[in-house]
This record gives sequence, structure tokens and C-alpha cells, in this order.
Amino acid sequence: MYKCLICGYLYNPEDGDPLHGIEPNTRFEDIPDSWVCPVCGVSKEHFERIM
Repeated sequence: MYKCLICGYLYNPEDGDPLHGIEPNTRFEDIPDSWVCPVCGVSKEHFERIM
């Protein structure tokens, strides 16, 4: 699980982010660098692993 440090959005690899082209079971490391937080729009560098 990865948490956005700006807005608190949680990225769960089991769920992915299908609305933004990230299939379920996609590891955070495998998400393209162009992906942004679907809530606040910041880049992956503003996320931290929490579990």
C-alpha cells in the first residue's frame, strides 16, 4: 500500500487504478512515471510505502 503525502490517497496494488489505466495487481514500481495521484494530481515521488 502506498500513501500520497499530499492528500492521503491510498494506492492498493490489488485494486490498481483502472480509471486511469492501471490494471489491478500492478506493483507501484511498475506504474509509469507519467501516472499522477487521481485525487490531487501529484507525481509518484510524493507517495510513500505504508505497508
